[in-house]
Amino acid sequence: MLPTTTIGGQEYVALDDIAGSFGVALREDRLAGGVTVMAGTQTIIITADQPVASVSGRLVSLSAAPIRQTNRWFVPLDFLQRALGPALGTRIELRRDSRLLVVGDVRVPRVNARIEQGASSATVVFDITPATPTKISMESDRLIVQFEADALELQLPAVPAQDFVQAVQPGDAPTIVRILPGPKFAVHRATTSQPDGSSARLSIELLPAGTEPPGPPSANPPSATPPDANVPPVDPLPMPVPSTGLRTVVIDPGHGGDEQGARGPGGALEKDITLQVARRLRTMIESRLGLRVFLTRDDDRTMSLDDRAAYANSQQADAFVSIHANGALRPAMRGAEVFYLSVDRADAEARRLAESSEVLPTLGGGTRAINLILWETAQARYLEQSSALAGMVEQALRARVEMSPRPVQQAPFRVLVGASMPAVLVEVGYLSNSEQEQALTSAAYQDLVAQGLFDAIMQFRSHLER
Repeated sequence: MLPTTTIGGQEYVALDDIAGSFGVALREDRLAGGVTVMAGTQTIIITADQPVASVSGRLVSLSAAPIRQTNRWFVPLDFLQRALGPALGTRIELRRDSRLLVVGDVRVPRVNARIEQGASSATVVFDITPATPTKISMESDRLIVQFEADALELQLPAVPAQDFVQAVQPGDAPTIVRILPGPKFAVHRATTSQPDGSSARLSIELLPAGTEPPGPPSANPPSATPPDANVPPVDPLPMPVPSTGLRTVVIDPGHGGDEQGARGPGGALEKDITLQVARRLRTMIESRLGLRVFLTRDDDRTMSLDDRAAYANSQQADAFVSIHANGALRPAMRGAEVFYLSVDRADAEARRLAESSEVLPTLGGGTRAINLILWETAQARYLEQSSALAGMVEQALRARVEMSPRPVQQAPFRVLVGASMPAVLVEVGYLSNSEQEQALTSAAYQDLVAQGLFDAIMQFRSHLER
């Protein structure tokens, strides 16, 4: 566990603590006012008062500048995910809400529990993302739920004493949850369902004496919920296949923090909808394809448009998808739309600049050849692939949700300008349309959008591999 400290309202972690936890070496250059972090064959260079880090010659933006204080260096928390992870070649995911740092290919599902109290029973419901197998057993006077994972990100409810449930609490192991039954409990009945394509729901019903215990599962159990004729069927989960063309995807939930985006007539905010869709899409990609997936933001915070593209660059993403919800003065406007960048200077000169390189001096002496990609031309050499990705997104979404009369367009969106990979911006619907606002805030519609984007990413992966 890494200790943190707050400086000027910003959370920091000490570099020497990082070195001890991750086995990296530090070399300070006091004359230059910086530090070199040596992570294997890679180096990270930081300088005081500069909110960037150089990861083997590749600039990465940070949320705040590193600070030297009382002979120690402190870096903002996102240094771990944005700079250290790429340098070490390993996944580092910081889950701020739960204060959890996930390192490497470990399985740490999010488990949210709640209790549904009935007249003659109680049900403990676990929503698990991504879907994770579980095993239930009875030990002594309590129910034990074992998750096939390395650890859990738990959110457990506070339970007042009830007739059927007294407590739901963490177990003795990091992958166990205990249910302490109440005095009226006699038997339990467990059912599983899949509320969307990326998560699972485990429901454990606690029943009184005299209730017939559950029989053995049938060979073909019925669906937990009846199919909705208006919702297109979800495709079966494909088996993860090693990919050489698409390894990392960065999803950008538009707006956040003070930037609320569009607001629907019923009060729904674009920043909330984009984050919900992005989280669903991330879970689908991680659980079905086994790719590295990062969100530019996983909470409600303000982030500049350039920082979003810079973050995708720092993760060496192979695709960038920015998610938004539209707004218009005419409330009749409706339908999803897909955009890729229009670059007036996307000619031979822009492509030449985008592929140029330069030799620059490094901290501590010597030189290093780095890719020098001008921000305004970074997307120039990816326009053809961005156009292909936009077409695939449009086709996949059209099979599931309503599209606008102009489903694929080019526009000079700033968030796409600096992306050094195929990049698209998706407007998932019009919040200004009251009917679409209701759809956009529903889990069913968000699942359809996420499934459509997932289908497009699968198709784009195959396209790259070909």
